Formats: sequence, C-alpha cells, structure tokens
Amino acid sequence: MSARGFSVGALVAAALVGCLSAGEAPMPPMEQAAVADRFVEMEVAKAEEAPPPPASAAPMDGAMGGARREAASRPSPAPVDARVANDEPAPDDDGDRGEQAARSWFPESFLWQPRLVTGDDGVAELDVAVPDSLTTWRVLALAHDRAGQQAGTVQQFQGTLPLYVDPVVPGWLYAGDRLLLPVQVVNTTADPLTARLDVEATGALSGSGVASVHLGAAGSDVRRVPLEAESAGVARISARLAGGDAQDAAEREIPVTPAGRPVEKTRAGTLAARRSFTLAPPDAADPRTDRLDVTVFPAPLALLQLELERLQSGARPTDPAYGFALAGQMGVLSSALGVDVDPDAMRRLKLLAWQRAAAYILSPDPNRAADLLASLRLEHDQPQVVEAVPLLAQRLLDAQRADGTWSRTGRSTLQQVLVQTAWSARALPEEEHGAVLRASAAVERNAADIRDGYTAAVVLASGLADGGLQEELLKRVRAGIGADPDTGEARVEPRDTVLNPWGVRPSRAEVLAFTVLALPAGDEARGDLAAALLRSWSPITGFGAGPADVVALEAVASALGSIDGPVTVTLLRDGDEVASGTLDPQQPGVAAVLSAEAHGDDSEFTVAASPELPGLAFVATRRSWVPWTDADRLAGVDLAVDTSRLRAGEPGTLTIEASAPAGVSLRIEQGLPSGVLVDDDAVRAVAQLGGTLEVRTDRVILTTRAFQPLEAQSFAIPVTPTFAGRFQTSPLLVAPSGAQAVPHRPIAWTVAP
Repeated sequence: MSARGFSVGALVAAALVGCLSAGEAPMPPMEQAAVADRFVEMEVAKAEEAPPPPASAAPMDGAMGGARREAASRPSPAPVDARVANDEPAPDDDGDRGEQAARSWFPESFLWQPRLVTGDDGVAELDVAVPDSLTTWRVLALAHDRAGQQAGTVQQFQGTLPLYVDPVVPGWLYAGDRLLLPVQVVNTTADPLTARLDVEATGALSGSGVASVHLGAAGSDVRRVPLEAESAGVARISARLAGGDAQDAAEREIPVTPAGRPVEKTRAGTLAARRSFTLAPPDAADPRTDRLDVTVFPAPLALLQLELERLQSGARPTDPAYGFALAGQMGVLSSALGVDVDPDAMRRLKLLAWQRAAAYILSPDPNRAADLLASLRLEHDQPQVVEAVPLLAQRLLDAQRADGTWSRTGRSTLQQVLVQTAWSARALPEEEHGAVLRASAAVERNAADIRDGYTAAVVLASGLADGGLQEELLKRVRAGIGADPDTGEARVEPRDTVLNPWGVRPSRAEVLAFTVLALPAGDEARGDLAAALLRSWSPITGFGAGPADVVALEAVASALGSIDGPVTVTLLRDGDEVASGTLDPQQPGVAAVLSAEAHGDDSEFTVAASPELPGLAFVATRRSWVPWTDADRLAGVDLAVDTSRLRAGEPGTLTIEASAPAGVSLRIEQGLPSGVLVDDDAVRAVAQLGGTLEVRTDRVILTTRAFQPLEAQSFAIPVTPTFAGRFQTSPLLVAPSGAQAVPHRPIAWTVAP
C-alpha cells in the first residue's frame, strides 16, 4: 500500500471477504451468497499519539554532538514508504530526487467515505492522499448488503521513512515567549548513521540551530532549539535532516498571539449608504498587533446561526425555554428566504429546551409563566408544548389584578408595574383579548407617569398603546436615542432609577431590543439600533440580556433586511481599498469578514456595499493590545499564582491562593501554556477543598467557596508541562459571585528543561 494515491482494495477485501485479522472482534459477517451491491463506510484517523519528548533531551545550540539514544523498534503493521507521500521518486524511478520536499500536511484524520460500493467479489478501491504525518493510521471499515447483513473490521498501516525529523511544536505561543523546541530525529533502518540536522524559525519566531547527530540502528535522538517569539503572527518551523542516502524535511506552523491587555472598540451600523468612521486606538497600543475586523451580515439568519452554535456548545440561557424562541425565529426567517435549516439541529435544540423547561412548565408560578410564554410564541409543532401553553396562560391570567395590571412583587413602583404589565400582556396568546384590553386601559390611565424612553419602549413593543398615546410614547422613545460621543454610534441609555420587568436595571442589549421593537418599520434609527444590538452579541454570553434575550432575537430578526442578489462589500482605509468580499443570497447564514491592519493611528475606515441596501448590517471591531499595569486588578481581592519549580515532562504544581471579602466566592480563570496537562485527580482534589475546577485546553476555571472573614484559600493543581521555556498565557480573569470578570496581568510560566 503506497502512501499517496493508495488503493484500499486489499483492505476492504480483508474486511468483507476474510472478515477480521489480529484480535479484532468481528461484527456479524455477511453470507457469502449475498455478495453484490455491498456498501462500505470508511474512516481513517490517527491510531495513537507519540508521547512528548523526554525532558532529558539534549540542547541544540549550533554544530554540537548530542547524547546517543537507543529506541526499541516500534510495531509496524503495513509500513508505508513515505517518500511517495513527499513526492520523492520511488527507488526504481529514473528521476533525480533532488532536495527533499518538506512534509507540511498533518491532520488528525483525513478520510470519511460514507458510501463506497463494492464489486461482486466484495472488493472496492479508493484513491486517497495520505497526510505527511509519520504515524500509525487506524482504518475503520463497516459494510452491509441490501439485505442488511453486516461486517466490519479495523486495520492499521504506518507511515514511515528510513530517516525522519519531527519538530514537536506547541499549539500556540504569545509574543515574548521563549521556547526550547524539541526536535526528534529517528533512524528506522538496521544500520547506524550520522546525520546533519538544520532547524530554522521564521515569521513571528526567531532562532536556528545546526547539529550533527549519531543514530544507532533503530535509534533516535532529541535536540532542543532555543527560539523566541518576537511578535504576533504566524511562526514557521523548518527542520531538515540528511544522512547518507536518506533525508527528510518537515515544516510546522505555530500561531503567536499578541501579549498584553486586549482592548476592543466597536462600531455598528447599516449600509443603506457608505459608512465612514474612526476608532481611535488606546494609549500605548502595539501598532504591530492593531487590527480592524468588519463583519457584514447578509441576513439576521447569520447571527441566529451563530447563536445556535453557542447553545450547541453548552451555553445555558437564563430562560430555559429560550431554545424554542431561537428555533421559531430561524424557522420564520428561513421560510421567508426560501432556504433550509438543518432539521436535526432544530430537533435537538427543541429537545434540549424541553428538557430544561419541563419542570417549570408543569408547575409554573405566574412570573415564570410570562417568561416561558414569551419564548413559546412561535412554537406550534411540539405536542407537549402546545398542550402546556393554555396551562401557562391560565396561570398568568389568574395573576392579573382587578385594575388590569400585573406586579411581580407585593411592593413595586408605578414604573415597575407598567413594564411588568406590558411584558405579561405581550406574552399572552393572541386569543386572550379581554386581559389585553384591561391591561391597555391600565396603561392609558397612567400614561402621564411614563417619563422615560425605556418604559415607553416596553409599552409600545407590547402593543398596549395606539392612536394619540402611541404618538406621545414614540416622542419619548426618540428623545432617549442619542449618539456615542467617541464613535457616533446610535445608543440608548436608561435612567438610573428605571427597572425592568424582573426588578433590575435593564442591560444595554435589552434597552436596544425594546427600542427597536417600539419604533415603526420606516424609522431611520431602527436599523442602526438593531446593528448596535447585533454588536452587543458575544459568542460566550450571547446578547447578555438575561430573560430579555428572546426580545433581542425578535428585534434583530425583524429590523435587519436580507439580500436577494450578490452584494460586494468593501473596506477602505483613508480611501484605499484594503479588503473586499461577496455576500451570497443562497447562503444567508454566512457573513463576510473583512480584515485590515489598523497601524495604531487614527485612520478613517469606510464600509461600502454594492448595491447599497437598507438593513444590511455591519459590526466593526478594532482590537489592540496595551501593556499591563498595576491598576489592572479587582479591588478587595488578593491573588497569588505560583508556577515555580516546574520541569518539562515532570509532574509539578500550579498553586492559586486567593482572599476576598467575607461571603464572596470567586471565579478564577487561569490560562495554561500550550502542552500543559492537568492531572486527572485535580478536579477531585479541588472539590475536597470546597471548590470546583473546570479544565479546558488553554485554561483552568476555579470557583472557590464563599470566603470566611479574614480567610485565604489555597488550591494546589497538579500539572505536567510538555515544553521548556518562558511562557505567557491568556489574561487572568477574576469574577466575584454575580459580577463581571476583571482581567488581571497573567503570570509568566518558567519551565526548566
């Protein structure tokens, strides 16, 4: 079997005719009589990962010899001559090999063939390109015939070379990091040899090394090359190895992230005409890492698709039935655009929402009933939901007071009663006309006391005002719309004394959403406010409007337009085009992203669409990094993080010590350098101290128990670093219970070789 363009006929034949080999438990085999029209599903992925290089690897600092390392021969099922994978002529080719082409394609899996038809003999052939990884590949083949009889097998083959080089690279670095890069060289032949190793870093990394290595039969050696990340960007590692008639080359890339405190400034708007703006960089921003990204949405469906992905990744919205609202809005938009949404994704979304909301739906209090009904307004397919809506509506109707109002608490201000009444009336099904009319009369009696734009917007969005009252409330809403003095972006700020239906000060996203729904369709400010709402969305927190997220969904879906033909969008800096893209009406869920260097100055940027379309929204984000200062800390909280005495390849300890005011618990997000492994017992060890620990690829998230007076809590988290050097991480985020996280200066990890 050759590595590039190989035939899997023998493999599939082994799976279907010979059944299984070497200890694999077979699935029920096919009867030999039913051979024709067999179908095969195949998947090829890495069978195993090579362990990290040992900590005792020799450094590589020029032309120096290293300690000789002997390696046991590895099992090699079906070896592959990787010279074919690197476009090197086979030994019997007449061409001149020349310099070895560098291996640079290293995916973890590379083949998924869901339907492959065999011949009458049960054999199928498939030509594929095998990646450049020198590893053992696992091939899973599953087969069945038209009668439903099944067979399957797992086979392996190995990619190898007589002599090869393998730079072991981290997944990411930060600007300023220093790395001792392990480079492994392996001799798979039965003869000892001496080889020359050349390693060079370019791009965001600098450093190089040359060494002569002596390898015994089936031996290996590891050298370490000192490298430094001088700036952000993409770093490229090139390693070449030549010994005798054998040679190999490999290239790897490492993303290097800017260091410092990230600062973002944003601007949003619509593209009914060309939009020009400036976003001044923060003081001391690094011009090498200063960038502007502009996202243009072809339809609200693009944002809703991102919100779906956020929920699928495990986000838990405040409203347990929120998934029904998202599915309903996506269904309405997709039908209007004539495009399909994934029915399986919609089914899973609704199933998860029902699992979260069932307990509340079956035994709701009136306040919860209003919130649930707001999310279930567009759901007409789920039988259990259809049956639950009358129950929820009745609970809400029973709570309406004799004067037509609703109040969530026994003691509320008139302003609270008005927004709570508007929210409850808006949530009721359309057929409940009587309750809505009583609520409308209550609002009209108290209209003179509606003095702020937010309360006026909530009443208007509920449909409880018409005629002259509607015009008066619209004046109050428009009076509350202003412009940001720095960016010129449309904004709405509620009064400090204003509370929302849930008894707290409304978030910026909530105010924007209700204002958008309050304004008539032709209002000039409506599109820009919806675009500002679009800007407030985050892949981590969504809209951040809590139970009003459902209102934000509706506002975006109703206020932003869609395209009916291709649209070219262009980004200009000081009049010169720097990026462009095309919006496709056949892909309304795919946004265009335009990026440009901002250069750390006050350049004027312009976003243009051709043709110009009202309601086509854009969000511009300028990302800069500034040096950390001692002011970047949370008042009242003391934090100490210790990563001393760490060595590459050896178990060590990450220690986090914290103190905070009595009664407060802390959520601490501590970044991890690439390759740092957290021990499996860490979660249990933290739990024994009263905290919780969540482990992710690039960070650990520690939540403490509530602090006692004058108490300090300490947590020892066992970790094992893979790479030696000096590394930075993402910002250290600290959030007291119920508050927003505050970024702190991250510590530098020093790992000895």
